[in-house]
Amino acid sequence: MREMLRNFFTNEKAKMKGMTFKEKAAYIWEYYKIPIIGAVVFLAIVGSIVNSVWIHPAKKPYLEICYYAGYVDNDVLAAACGKLENALMTPEEMQTMAINGSIFMTGSTDPQMDMAYQQKFAAMISTQELDLLVINASDLDMWAKQGILAPIKDSLSAGLAQKVSGDLLEAANDTGEKADYAVKIDGNKFFKDNGLPEQGMCLGVIVNTKRADNVKRAVEYILNS
Repeated sequence: MREMLRNFFTNEKAKMKGMTFKEKAAYIWEYYKIPIIGAVVFLAIVGSIVNSVWIHPAKKPYLEICYYAGYVDNDVLAAACGKLENALMTPEEMQTMAINGSIFMTGSTDPQMDMAYQQKFAAMISTQELDLLVINASDLDMWAKQGILAPIKDSLSAGLAQKVSGDLLEAANDTGEKADYAVKIDGNKFFKDNGLPEQGMCLGVIVNTKRADNVKRAVEYILNS
């Protein structure tokens, strides 16, 4: 192998002897552009992996809020998540964690888009990526029957449960068992001040959240706004 490489470079050097720099560059590109392109792509992929894993790793989720109701502007939701970060997280937590928002449109005129949203939502539920869910209050029975939501009182302190008792919404799960699965957010200051839809909507907790303590802190802050 070493002898083959030596012969190869000796032959190539002989071919380019007497060529100008421009001619050498044209010759190399003409005959070796595929390996060159492959090497560049490979180095770009390696660089991206190194950057994302060691230099600038992605922040871990502190909390994930999702809207499954009508139109919500991505930038508006992202800004609201930033406000929530400032209210709930320590400077140390903000170095490595983030509060994220996801939007799943309803009532689209594109069935394929609706299906894509449903599949993405189901995937994020199965991988425990979602924590708080904002939906139309009129759809609560459907969500409760699907087993998507946990009883909201599991995420409320005794004092907060008493304070919002008039806004709690009851529904039945797939076995017919009734519980308060959401709380109305009509007029809620946090949502209104941040330009997020709140009229006719309610807030619930995803049943398989793995960040229960962060959920409780977020719900406490939002409902006390």
